[in-house]
Amino acid sequence: MFLEQYYDAGLELPSSLSVTSLVDRETTRISRALTLVIVAGAIPRRLGSEASDDELVLDKKRSKRVGWALTQAHSGWSKKQPKIQITSELEQEGTQLEWIYFIPEQMTQVMSELRLIATWAIQNEENRWGRTAVVNLENELRWIQYAMRD
Repeated sequence: MFLEQYYDAGLELPSSLSVTSLVDRETTRISRALTLVIVAGAIPRRLGSEASDDELVLDKKRSKRVGWALTQAHSGWSKKQPKIQITSELEQEGTQLEWIYFIPEQMTQVMSELRLIATWAIQNEENRWGRTAVVNLENELRWIQYAMRD
């Protein structure tokens, strides 16, 4: 009954999906998001000269908290450290990161992954693995929500 809450009978799944490809997909997604957050947190006055001290402090706090949440989320999928590769594209995106858009996009992506993984697990009789994967994704949602408290 646990997986069924996210099951979507109308979702068409690529035939190439496997446990390995799904884990790789999640670690890549989380690593990319973590890279953006690290870039955002590394820029001293990222919000510009007109930002107040309180706004700058909150931005740094959010970077730190969301970075921790994403690191924790990654550890549910892999024992290896997340791959942080800062490209010019990711650096630019991280510099312009706005929490008001980033967090809802991240949460929406996780909800889509919940549907995909639960559906795949049920259709491929991988319920045990699917439950673990769903718990990892639900934990990520909770950690990010908690990280964004002000």
